[in-house]
Amino acid sequence: MKPQHSLMVAVNTAILALLSSAHAAPLSVDDYLNQVKTQSPGYQSSQAAAEGTALYSQEGDLVFMPKLTMEASHTYDPREIAGILSGSRTTADRFSFGLEKLWNFGLKSKLSYNLLSNNTSNLAPALSSLGSFQYVQAGAQLDLEQSLWRNFGGKETRALSTKDEAAALQNHYLERLNSKRLLAQAEASYYKLAISRDSVKLQREVLERAKKLLDWTSKRVRDHLSDKSDLLQSKAAHQLRQIELEDYLNDEREARLAFNVLRNSSAESVSDEIISVSAADLLKLKAPVRAEKTDDILAAEQGERFAIANNETSLQRVKPDLAVFGSLGSQGVDHYLTPALGRSVSLDKPMYTLGLRFSMPLYFWEASDIRQGRAKQQLAAEHTTRQRRLESDQTWMDLNKKFEEAKSRLKMAEELVQAQREKLDHEKYRFNIGRTTTYQVLTFEQDYAQALIIRLRLEQEIIGYYSQLKVYSADKI
Repeated sequence: MKPQHSLMVAVNTAILALLSSAHAAPLSVDDYLNQVKTQSPGYQSSQAAAEGTALYSQEGDLVFMPKLTMEASHTYDPREIAGILSGSRTTADRFSFGLEKLWNFGLKSKLSYNLLSNNTSNLAPALSSLGSFQYVQAGAQLDLEQSLWRNFGGKETRALSTKDEAAALQNHYLERLNSKRLLAQAEASYYKLAISRDSVKLQREVLERAKKLLDWTSKRVRDHLSDKSDLLQSKAAHQLRQIELEDYLNDEREARLAFNVLRNSSAESVSDEIISVSAADLLKLKAPVRAEKTDDILAAEQGERFAIANNETSLQRVKPDLAVFGSLGSQGVDHYLTPALGRSVSLDKPMYTLGLRFSMPLYFWEASDIRQGRAKQQLAAEHTTRQRRLESDQTWMDLNKKFEEAKSRLKMAEELVQAQREKLDHEKYRFNIGRTTTYQVLTFEQDYAQALIIRLRLEQEIIGYYSQLKVYSADKI
């Protein structure tokens, strides 16, 4: 073989080894959760919705932000002016700009500057030697309006703002809760697959031992050293182990499918190596600290806020409206623009307006039913919040109790595994010195394997409870 060819083979072999080792690297639970976060459409949808609703939750406050207003118009009016015999034609150019603001206590304010250029032509000679009349009018004006009945103190406008904010925040907390639940489900799915794989491996060993027992019993029956009933019992035990293995294989397949679905894959196989958690680590596991207010409670509180604000807007809507309004301004009028602008900023001759405005709805008979309906809706929202608090407290206590009980059972299962292991080791020692039978050793091996399977089931149970507790915790998943 040529040296160059040998070198190329060595390099390719090294590259393949590196790729193989990289591919064989175990997939940690954090790596899997990152895959879920970046690949799961369900998680990305919940996250985007949670972030979006949080961002636009203050949208209702925009009603209180100042607004810049501008208006420009040109008017042409060929109609005759009443009382003037000759024909007439009027053109007018208007321009205005200003600032408007609605205050949270219900006051409407507008500060504007207005400019009007008017030209009326075809006038009678008795009215104008030039046959036309032109003037420019300019002025600044402040307009104020305050309700004294409906929306008094800004109740209606604040309630409308609160409705928008509460609806957005309610969706925010619900979507945030969904994303937490999905990550908790993903974490449980990760360990479920690891435990399912271990369970299948153990069950295969149990089946193999059952096959050895069956073969051993068959040989003894053929040699007339054992009764046929022992053979039938061994066959039944072997068939039972086969059925149990099929169940474990189905569980493992479901775990693989759930594992892949959460990372946006429809594949049935999982080539990644999953890291199992030890029983010792699970026994040291502590329940997370509960959040002061969980997302389900926060969402219910925002639903109650929405109902209260909705009730307030309904009450305000059917009230009579009594408002006081006024305006204060200055005005300059001249045939030319510059003098008119100069007089418009003078307050020597201010003009003002004061007035009252009243309106009242006439659907009294319907308004009463509406008020009662809104009040019941608010009461229902308050009951819902109390129910959510009760359910959340009860769920948290129940999960903690089940979590600790499962840990207690796991500790007993650990002791059982240790006892079965010692029993098996002792029986193997007795077999080596000829004081017991192969059947007895195989039976003890079955007992030991069953104890291991019980421990695996309890490990999965603990992980499931812990993942659910993390949904209600103050820690970020």
